[in-house]
Amino acid sequence: MESIEAEGLRLNPQPQDDEESPGTLGSTLEGLQTEDQRKVLDTIVQLRKCGLDGILSLPEIVVCGDQSAGKSSVLEALTEIPFPRNDNLCTRFATEISLRRELTESLTVRVIPDTDRSEEDQKRIKDFSESITDFKDLPLIMDAATKVMGIANDGDGSTQSNQTPASAFSKDTLSIEINGPNRPQLTLIDIPGLIQSATKGVSETDVAVVAEITDRYIKRPRTICLAVVSATNDAANQPILQRVRKFDPQGERTLGVITKPDQLPKGSGSEAKFLELARNEDVFFKLGWHVIRNRRFDEKDFSFEERNAAEEHYFRTSNFSVLPQEMVGIETLRTRLSQLLFEHVKAALPQLSEDLERALRVDRHELNLLGDMRSTPAACRVYLAKLSMECREICKAGLDGKYEHGYFKMGAEETFSLTNKSTIARLRAVVQYSNANFAEDLQKRGHKYFFSMAEDEPPEDANLDQNNASTSTAPKSLSKEESVAWVQKMLLRSRGTELIGNFNPNLIGELFWEQSQPWEQLARNHIEKVSQLCKRFLANLLEQKAPKEIRGNIW
Repeated sequence: MESIEAEGLRLNPQPQDDEESPGTLGSTLEGLQTEDQRKVLDTIVQLRKCGLDGILSLPEIVVCGDQSAGKSSVLEALTEIPFPRNDNLCTRFATEISLRRELTESLTVRVIPDTDRSEEDQKRIKDFSESITDFKDLPLIMDAATKVMGIANDGDGSTQSNQTPASAFSKDTLSIEINGPNRPQLTLIDIPGLIQSATKGVSETDVAVVAEITDRYIKRPRTICLAVVSATNDAANQPILQRVRKFDPQGERTLGVITKPDQLPKGSGSEAKFLELARNEDVFFKLGWHVIRNRRFDEKDFSFEERNAAEEHYFRTSNFSVLPQEMVGIETLRTRLSQLLFEHVKAALPQLSEDLERALRVDRHELNLLGDMRSTPAACRVYLAKLSMECREICKAGLDGKYEHGYFKMGAEETFSLTNKSTIARLRAVVQYSNANFAEDLQKRGHKYFFSMAEDEPPEDANLDQNNASTSTAPKSLSKEESVAWVQKMLLRSRGTELIGNFNPNLIGELFWEQSQPWEQLARNHIEKVSQLCKRFLANLLEQKAPKEIRGNIW
């Protein structure tokens, strides 16, 4: 991957004549963070560099919303990166913008394949990597990325060169990494807009893919969601609000953003409704709401400076001027987002530290399980033989109820529970406990009928089991009269060669078999329960004693 610095090019040349140079990244993003904030976020960046973002949920900002809500325009205004808007390519997949503080300037674009793809596809997609010097080239790069992902550029389901049907959307991620000495440490993500129903060129599968991508990002507990809603559509009809509520019911990490307020008729009921929404009086988020004005179609060639000036004029002269200044405009959104991100990261650091310690313990345990290097078949055989003997020794001790081995250690405060791994390790004790439960169950539910000896009083045990609605084998209660009728029925159908006034000796056996009918199912349930306990015992043992790749081949 060639560095832009090595080519003698700059990503951030100084604009001439006090005009913003189009296609380059200005210094506006530095307003997102103070020096203290950068120091805090440096910690998160170091974790990402270690690849821990694939293991832990790290703080990030996700711009989400429905189709045509103006998400990409929000991200573009926020970062001053000119995303292509006409062909809508940037909303066909998640776009992850990683801003990193490095000594040298560089800008690289690559594709991160979805983990559900085959190894061959993942390798092919990972090979895609481009370096650019000007954001004017971004549409071309994104077009190339769509081909690598297998996305239909025209949305009509056209096929790729290998005749595989192309999808309108992809679960792969376009990664744009911008490095430089003046860059803030920040990750921003733009995801495809939610689609309510299939249309021409968009299948039901595509609708499900977009929903899955959205859920994958907004469900992360350390993600700040910028929920974008368009003023051109009633907020109640925009499913993103219900989506973020599903994963953030208290609105603790969601900031609502209203776009296109200038398209509302001035003084209309719709305008009043969105003013109410902006005041956090309709859909409540603890982080509140913000309003920005996007470029109109006739302003598509505006520079960012012209765009910001038009927005400032609108909020100064429109009915939205009644809102506090800190709730309107892109500049105040940067400031607001900066503080939110800082506080969010600070609050997340203690729990993140615990998660890291836990992950470190797991990895160290896995590393210890690997043992010495095994480069020959003989060494592998020795290792497997040693592992087998150790597991056999523990299994025998567990079966015999001899718990001197360190594997069976249980803390004094630990409770005896079948959900506890330390409990399951003591297999003989667990099976004895299950046997006792089975004996009690057999005593209470092993008979088909309860017999009441009193004429007008049901048996006490019958009341007990009738209240146990979850037991499918609960005995049926019979009154004295019903009990006699049952025995008489069995007596009539069992008559044989016996003299009149006597009964067939086999009657006792038939009554017993009928009364003990539940035994078989209760016994089967008990055997299955013990079998599952043994499986859990072995699975836990291998988890503790064998590396992941070995236990995957054994169990």
